[in-house]
Amino acid sequence: MKHSLLLPIIAGLLALSPLQAQVTITNATFPSIGDTLKTAVDNLPTGILPGSTGGPLSLDFTTLQAPFVRSTPILPPEQVDGYFDFPGATFATSEAGVNTFYRKTASSLTVLGFYGSDPIGLGIEGSFAYSPPLTEFRAPLNYPAANAATTDISYAFAAEDLPAAILDVLPITPDSLRIRLNLQRTDEVDAWGTLTIPGGIYDILRETRTDVQQVRLDARVGFFNWFDVTDIIYELLELPALEPRTSITYRYLSDESVEPIALANTANEGATVAQVTFKANPTVTSLRPEAAAQPGVYAFPNPAIANVRFEFNNLPHGTYTLSLFNILGVREWSETYLIAGNQTEKVNISSLRKGTYFYSLSDSRGKTLATHRLIVVRP
Repeated sequence: MKHSLLLPIIAGLLALSPLQAQVTITNATFPSIGDTLKTAVDNLPTGILPGSTGGPLSLDFTTLQAPFVRSTPILPPEQVDGYFDFPGATFATSEAGVNTFYRKTASSLTVLGFYGSDPIGLGIEGSFAYSPPLTEFRAPLNYPAANAATTDISYAFAAEDLPAAILDVLPITPDSLRIRLNLQRTDEVDAWGTLTIPGGIYDILRETRTDVQQVRLDARVGFFNWFDVTDIIYELLELPALEPRTSITYRYLSDESVEPIALANTANEGATVAQVTFKANPTVTSLRPEAAAQPGVYAFPNPAIANVRFEFNNLPHGTYTLSLFNILGVREWSETYLIAGNQTEKVNISSLRKGTYFYSLSDSRGKTLATHRLIVVRP
């Protein structure tokens, strides 16, 4: 149940009350064709703690900040590339060049696979199917609950499909290569209570998801069998995706929302919340559509008091310099960053006087890519 932020005292009392009921997540929260999911991402969350197990919890995530709203339309599968390889798909999403295909039933929402770039960054484009399909959501979902699943991806391709920069450094000349991905997933509904995010308070279940992923790369020459070349390729190319990986994500789910209220990705084996994707409520009016953001940099909050975050958006890999100028054009601060795509950097501006400033982004050749205004205020 969603509560009004105008009643924080009552909500707090309810969160502490032993009469608070645990919610049940039903299949009504599964998205359908025509829906559009609205989310925002905080890449530098501060003061966010996942909470203990059990309940009732009363979690406060109101410190979350983001400059953009991400809109994810739920599409008919035939409207996106790759749908021929996933005939059982109910719907699809298309984000950042990756088309993902889902199957919805009364009790589960599963990922059949995706069409786009390969999962280890070799530059191969194709359709990558999970076998068996990977469960994303289950219903009904109650506290407590635990589920486990294992899935694989196996994808073979001709060696000539590799970019020349990769193929040239290989010590062998294979005829074909094969990606093997194994994912072991454990989902545990281990807490319940209320969660406050910008724009709303929700009754939630928390599902802790642990994914253990291992990727191997095989090669074949002539009529010989496949042989594992993962270690050789890793030494030559140092692809991070070839390293075994364990990720822990805290998923805060409500029976009142198609979007998860928050997805907290962690570092240090779950000890630190490193990134939070959260529901973008309509009341959070300061967020701009992500699709409208051109490659460049955006400051938030703006006006700012002591700290400001600079969100670098859709930038090609390279070195960029960010500078702050006062109203007279005098440079007050600058820093150089290595950026690829999207990145967030936090800057302390407490030494600046209140007033109007301009922040400017330039590339490695000194070409100015964007200039915007920043207002500094003091309490």
